[in-house]
Amino acid sequence: MLKSLNLQGVGPVRDLSATFGERLNVITGDNGLGKSFLLDVCFWVLTGSWPGRRMAIPDSGSTSSTIVYDVKSKTKSASGKGSYNFKSQTWSRQRGRPPMAGLVLYAAIDGSFAVWDPARNYWRDARFRHPDAFDPQWSRAFQFPPESLVDYEEVGTGTIRRDVANGLEEAGQVLCNGLIADWSEWFYQRSSQSVANAFGYLEEVISVLSHPSEPIRCEEPQKVFLTDSRKFPTLRMPYGLVPHPHWSAGVKRIINFSYLLVWAWVSHLDAAKLRKEQPTDRIILLVDEVEAHLHPKWQRTILPAILRVVQKLQPDIAIQILAATHSPLVLASVEPHFDEEKDQLFSFSIDPSQPASKMVSFDPLPWAVHGDVVGWLTSDIFGLEQARSREAERAIEAAEAYMRGDTASLPDSLTTKEAITAELRRVLAGLDPFWPRWIVEAK
Repeated sequence: MLKSLNLQGVGPVRDLSATFGERLNVITGDNGLGKSFLLDVCFWVLTGSWPGRRMAIPDSGSTSSTIVYDVKSKTKSASGKGSYNFKSQTWSRQRGRPPMAGLVLYAAIDGSFAVWDPARNYWRDARFRHPDAFDPQWSRAFQFPPESLVDYEEVGTGTIRRDVANGLEEAGQVLCNGLIADWSEWFYQRSSQSVANAFGYLEEVISVLSHPSEPIRCEEPQKVFLTDSRKFPTLRMPYGLVPHPHWSAGVKRIINFSYLLVWAWVSHLDAAKLRKEQPTDRIILLVDEVEAHLHPKWQRTILPAILRVVQKLQPDIAIQILAATHSPLVLASVEPHFDEEKDQLFSFSIDPSQPASKMVSFDPLPWAVHGDVVGWLTSDIFGLEQARSREAERAIEAAEAYMRGDTASLPDSLTTKEAITAELRRVLAGLDPFWPRWIVEAK
């Protein structure tokens, strides 16, 4: 698992240090402060591959940029250091193979995914090494671009990148059949005793990740297009059958995540069997904006579900999660599950009064139960004064200033009791809890 990380001269935080929890790590903060960047760096530390084309680039003012890390492998703990070479514009790290991390799955916010398997990527042919790798023994992870970038060839590597639905080919080898092909194969082999029940895994994983009141069921693949001979994955939603091309963005991300988790695990078991070694005992999940495309009631269940889902693959397997979020519902949802001995909460924050080199900070925060979404929105994590519209907040602040006689703080348009009352009527609900206080005090 990833134990700690220190970044110097790279990213919005000039000196970032983090000691991660062994199970759940929740990363919050405003837009553009480094949440996705941090997950990209964590993936590189664990796998030696930058996800997609998102290699970290040092600040233009930096003369030395380093990434120092501690990783706990299956058999040992090890420290490492990466340094940026400004001449070659690449990152280098110590020679030799890294500590063997567990199975790693990264779900990025742009719809791309990356998978690293210790039984397949760790020993892959050096000809297929990652172009940014300092040591030829480092190899690329399996990378699936967003659908908008399908079917392009990366010149010089012999790699044809496609997408989760259609699979991944490299140098004439099919590395992943893809969701469309595997759904059909797994469905029709599900009763076979000679193969792992991959479709059964998939059904269980999707069942756990779907919302309890809106269960998603896996169905027999169906032919959809006259000009495409393939049969497409099909889901049974509460209102009927929906084939793959017509899934919503939120459902598609959940199914793609579920499929790659199952594909990575089943393929890892097959590879471990061929190599005559024990399968890994740990899985690391990196999820950026875990609430992306999801309705609030799904946001309230998705992260606890991810905590449980790996046990459907292997009951005794260890899991480490690094999840970035903007959602107060996600944070409220983990309150019953947060273990202060195993889990950690982090926050990026910005202080415009500080010089540029110290303006953005990254800190671990003590865990506190805030009870509901309002409590989280008005906590230090999100920093809102009130969980309302800006107009309602402004009207209430004016009313409070009027009640304490602070006329100097009143906005020009809200200097009288009548004007404030009219604005409160415009922006507040009739049963808003502020009304009794204003009515009594105004009288």
